Amino acid sequence: MKSMKSLKSDPQAPAGAGAEAGLGTDRPRREALNERRVWHVYARRRYDEPLHEIGNVVADDVELARVYARSIYDEFTWIEMVLVPRDCIVTVIAP
Repeated sequence: MKSMKSLKSDPQAPAGAGAEAGLGTDRPRREALNERRVWHVYARRRYDEPLHEIGNVVADDVELARVYARSIYDEFTWIEMVLVPRDCIVTVIAP
């Protein structure tokens, strides 16, 4: 049986060998796939209404956030729906 060190450096080792110990080459890929963001969802039902925050979704990217927002908040026929990443919100006045 090969040691974890030899699995990590062995080009003949199967992909992900040693991943159980966190030593595999796919670890950075897994971490990148788990980068989840909170997206605030704003919408309005009529043109004369302002946008209102109707909730939030957690997604890996903007495309997934769009799908989640449309499917989760489909109880009304919205004329506009907007997503804002939580990390882009700037506080002007804090309580």
